[in-house]
Amino acid sequence: MKYLRGNFLCGLQGREPHSLTDLNAQLREWIAVVANQRVHGTTREQVAVRWDIEQFSLQSIAGRPSYPYVDGELRKVARDAYIDWQGSRYSVPWQYVGKDVWVRELAGEVDILDGRARIAAHARAPRKHLVVTFPPHHRGIPLGTRKTDSKILIQVRQSAPIVETRSLLAYESATSGGAQ
Repeated sequence: MKYLRGNFLCGLQGREPHSLTDLNAQLREWIAVVANQRVHGTTREQVAVRWDIEQFSLQSIAGRPSYPYVDGELRKVARDAYIDWQGSRYSVPWQYVGKDVWVRELAGEVDILDGRARIAAHARAPRKHLVVTFPPHHRGIPLGTRKTDSKILIQVRQSAPIVETRSLLAYESATSGGAQ
């Protein structure tokens, strides 16, 4: 896309196409005359020559299912171990509180992933503004307190690191070679 945008589309200035048919005709001509004649930066071969060689090695896709494209979004797990998705909230194992996770919907199921690892899956809520909870996600929460609406809030305590205390006088004498 970067090559197309920077070479074909920028080269159109002053002769903008007046229709989609005209744009397609100009694009086909540019591909034949410019793009396929260039030496590709990775293969170091002319694109048209490489195509002539490789096209006979390609496997047919006839009868194969199409590649499933699933759009996902990055979400942060809230303090109560839920993520928001499409107007409803879904539970996540409490260990992921504060972390970014990927959320996607596939075949009526909401998948929640940490990288490639699936950490939660829920049936999609039938309508917006529902809270979908899998109780084991909240088991074992440290310092958890239960609110009246049966949500669990997670409180994570983090103490300051223990730092060694020592006199700066020892550092000063070491760097000056002991001379005063």
